[in-house]
Amino acid sequence: RKRRLTRQTADSRPKRRSGRRSSGINAEYGIPMWLERAYCLYRQNKLEEAIAELNNAEPSPKVDELLAQIYYKLENYEEATSIYKALVKNTMDSYTNERETNLAAALASSSAFKSKPVKWVGVRESTYELCYNSACYSVSTGDVDAAESKLEKATELCKKEFEDDEAETKSELAPINVMKGLCLQRRGNSKEALELYNTVLKEKSGDNQTLAVAANNIICINKDQNMFDSKKKLKIATTDTVRAKLAASQINSIDFNSCLLSFYTNQLDQFKKKSLQLQSAGSPLAPLLLATSLVRDKKFDDALKTLQEGNSQDEVVQLSIAELMKKTGSYCDSAGALKKVQSMSNKPGAVSLMASLTLLGAGPAAAADYLDGALEALRNSGNYTSEELTGWALQVAKFNLAHDMPEKAAENLENLLARDPTNIKALALLIRSYSLFDAPKAHEVALRLPEIDISSDIDLEQLEIGVGVTSGRGLRKVIQPEEEKINEANRRFETKEKKRKKKKGKLPKELVEGGPDPERWIPRQERSYYRRKKRNRNEAIGKGSQGLSSVNKAAEAALDMSDKPKKVVEEDSKPTKPTPTPPPQPKQQSSKPKSKPKKKGKGKW
Repeated sequence: RKRRLTRQTADSRPKRRSGRRSSGINAEYGIPMWLERAYCLYRQNKLEEAIAELNNAEPSPKVDELLAQIYYKLENYEEATSIYKALVKNTMDSYTNERETNLAAALASSSAFKSKPVKWVGVRESTYELCYNSACYSVSTGDVDAAESKLEKATELCKKEFEDDEAETKSELAPINVMKGLCLQRRGNSKEALELYNTVLKEKSGDNQTLAVAANNIICINKDQNMFDSKKKLKIATTDTVRAKLAASQINSIDFNSCLLSFYTNQLDQFKKKSLQLQSAGSPLAPLLLATSLVRDKKFDDALKTLQEGNSQDEVVQLSIAELMKKTGSYCDSAGALKKVQSMSNKPGAVSLMASLTLLGAGPAAAADYLDGALEALRNSGNYTSEELTGWALQVAKFNLAHDMPEKAAENLENLLARDPTNIKALALLIRSYSLFDAPKAHEVALRLPEIDISSDIDLEQLEIGVGVTSGRGLRKVIQPEEEKINEANRRFETKEKKRKKKKGKLPKELVEGGPDPERWIPRQERSYYRRKKRNRNEAIGKGSQGLSSVNKAAEAALDMSDKPKKVVEEDSKPTKPTPTPPPQPKQQSSKPKSKPKKKGKGKW
């Protein structure tokens, strides 16, 4: 935050405690030096001792100014705000802008770091520091649009004020750019936010506090990616000089991100050590870190026990407890944990989730009772329109009908019609509900339906044609009039189906034109027209000069049919009867006796 230690001359007298004054008096001249001594202690970060010295001093604007600064550093923003309000109201000099800047910083810090609703004081936005602090307050309340417009105005005023000093302009623009990056990050534009953060870190134009915040935000954007870059950025945010200037919530956030970084890099021993350090420091998120390691090992019961022992009221912890209860099957307890989250108790999505958990854990009746109470709470909150409330009431009635509770649905719909008697949907659902348990009442309610005005321009036959019938597969078939059906049947009768021509089957290659093959019962290898395939076609290739054949002349003459007479050729082409082959004869044994193998003797060399 932008704050300056200033000097004032006007008088302001808040209550102070009196005490001894000997330690703050100059022994040589006898001049009281309470303010100077307190300021030295303040610079040495001995804040409690500085407050004790200021309580001994005479009340003055200077004392109040320093005391407000000390309370601000101790994060006692309420005391600092009250002192600054009194100073702004009772003091008029050339340092009015600085006091208003400090007042805006105290209000913005109280809203951001203490999570308490703080009423904004209408301070002027005449300087870039005032615009910056006002933008910080808008970010803490979730108004990102207003924050971005104020940051743009702060940028213009800063450039105008330091137009002759480029280095000072960059130094003062650094926190403004970091806040712009935070607004982009809140909107989901992580890429543009990352560019702004890296620009600030590359130029090193801001103070150490600004650089630490930018580095921590980069670690948040990286998450479980780009671990090497995150480790480098973590070194910027964890130095002792930086931690002395940061708020406690900022230090907790940096330590929390450091633990998560150790978890993502599988440094589990270091992760557990840092988690225990956070727990000893009183961090509300420390149990969540310890439970994370247990969930990784699928020890859900131990993780749930760890979170419950922490007694943390943080919303993130409560949501984690609800999730673990759902995983362990405790659906009603999970719904109860969600009810403790105040920011979600009156949200329609949270109500739907809690109703589903109650349905799984306690049944439809308990879920219906919860929905009735939740609907009444949404109606009393005043944050929703009548149309939204009517739609949710209809959904509750449909839920009751779907779970065989028509009496409950009828009661809800009667209450809805009492508020909105002209709601046709609610009236139709009420008739359906009464028809399931009280038919006469359903007929009575049906009389309240408005009459349908049928004008002469409506063609009833076309309406009947448009009525659909759903088939088994979910298709919609249109009912046609009788004449159209008769004409369609006549058309089908008149049209003749074309006959497909049958293709003639292919005949076997060996089929004789006069009839079937007479040798079809003979094995294929024994038929007269069978020709054995040549296995080695390159056997007849000679090894001599090109064109020289090694085939015998007698073989050539036997194969050459041009020299033979016609009758011989015809006789050769006629099929011949196969000659039976004699059966194989048994082999005769030789009369010579078999020679016995020689025995190996025990011979000597």
